[in-house]
Amino acid sequence: MIRLSSIRPSNLVLLAAAPFIIYLFASSSKYLRSLVAILGIGENAGPIFVGFLLILAVAILTYLSARRIRFRTIAPNWLRIAAVLAIPASAGLAILGLFQPQVLMPFAESVFFNALSENTSEFIDRSSQPWVLFPEIVAKVQMRLQALLVGFAMVVAVIPLTARFPRSMKAYVQIGLELLTGLVLFYLLFLAHWQFATGVAITFRAAIFAYIFAAIMGLVWVGLQSFKPKARTTVVYGTISLTLLAVSAFFFMQPKVSFVLVGSTEARIAIVRGTPQAQADLIRFGEFDGGEGQQYRIRSAPDAASALDQITTVDSVSGAFVPAGVHTQGYPVIWQSSFLPDKFRNPALTFAVFGFLLLTLTVGGAQHKLHPLAVGAEFFVDTIRGIPMLVIILYIGLPLAGAVKDATGGGIDMTNMTRGIIAISIGYSAYMAEIFRSGIEAIPRGQIEAGGSLGLSRWQTARLIILPQALRIVTPPLGNEFIAMIKDTSLLSILSVRDMTQRMREFQASSFLPFAPFNTAAILYVVVTLGCASFLKWIERRSARENR
Repeated sequence: MIRLSSIRPSNLVLLAAAPFIIYLFASSSKYLRSLVAILGIGENAGPIFVGFLLILAVAILTYLSARRIRFRTIAPNWLRIAAVLAIPASAGLAILGLFQPQVLMPFAESVFFNALSENTSEFIDRSSQPWVLFPEIVAKVQMRLQALLVGFAMVVAVIPLTARFPRSMKAYVQIGLELLTGLVLFYLLFLAHWQFATGVAITFRAAIFAYIFAAIMGLVWVGLQSFKPKARTTVVYGTISLTLLAVSAFFFMQPKVSFVLVGSTEARIAIVRGTPQAQADLIRFGEFDGGEGQQYRIRSAPDAASALDQITTVDSVSGAFVPAGVHTQGYPVIWQSSFLPDKFRNPALTFAVFGFLLLTLTVGGAQHKLHPLAVGAEFFVDTIRGIPMLVIILYIGLPLAGAVKDATGGGIDMTNMTRGIIAISIGYSAYMAEIFRSGIEAIPRGQIEAGGSLGLSRWQTARLIILPQALRIVTPPLGNEFIAMIKDTSLLSILSVRDMTQRMREFQASSFLPFAPFNTAAILYVVVTLGCASFLKWIERRSARENR
């Protein structure tokens, strides 16, 4: 009974229902197939999972061994046991990779295959179904895996010897080994492809990365809100904003280019490639003189000559929008327009927006005796909290990401997963900022003054006195935000991120099952969120014990 009393009531209900849930999935093929599809269990999942578990176990032991060496004097007994097991475990894994590679190769091959671009990689044999790696590539992967395992075992063998290194280099070597083993563990948990549970991996990784970035941005917003204006703050920021507006005016004053619409509007209109989208939209929606608001179909042309030739060679084209200086071959001019080319217009608008925004923040800060950045941070928090998360995801995931890609010439082309993580991070950073702010304001102001009297800087006072106490206060609401973030990762399915929700939709669309996919997804989310809630409660209890 003592054990039962230590379990959360909601978890007791889930444990009581567990036999019925297990029976449901074991006895119904519909629910079992739904579970496999939503979890993302792929082909050859069993051997891949075995290899993953072996490598993960050794990675955990070696990381704990590195930490035990660095904190030898205060290491608990379980950490010492892990340090003892690390060397034989890593050596055994290396021997297994050398003499029984078929145990670890399914996982290594799956990770390597899914790290490639399936449509362009020359390492993939597309003549077979399903696509696989070429045999010679598989052999190279095996050789690299064996070399990595042997090298890793040698690194682990060095960990205990660091205690005998000279004091001047011992700390650096130990920290380096801990970082190395930690990076291996981080890669396995958060970057490597999980063929045995892809849907779960994507859901958890999106939530965890978004949570970390949201917490960092939340602290940034709180830090900006705490800025105090100085005597010359208004002058400095006002000068910067006026400079930005002056640069914007310089770009706006650059010479314009003229285009003419020739031919007729009876059929499609050829648009020269590179014409600004705003001008193309004017023609598309008939918003030019004589267009009368009628929508017209347009067609892209590589250059002006090709656009004019299409009027005579293509039956579906009757007009062209070309530069005014070219020979129009006698076609009548319907409309003429002058505009700034994109190379001037885009920077002009960018500098104008930032300059006007900074000037507004500067004036508002001067009126209320606040720092302009503090006004900006408060405005951001209030604005983001008023926008639905789905709208933020759609805005960042579609038009904003496309604009960034166009502005960088394709240099920054974020994946849908990255776009979704950024969107959730920005959306939740506003809520995180309010949570951090309430925790910081709960600390008596006398402690801040005491830090200043001890000679601590503003940053040292925040890092050593304020934040440690504030984090203990805000631990429960931060845990609630993480659980909410796990559920909101389901919104990433709108960007075709193949998390559990997207896989549920795909399976339901292909199987036409009305209830099984949705019920299965609901059960999985309940299990996941209750498990996370229990873990967070454990952290709260442990934090409370440490504060006594």
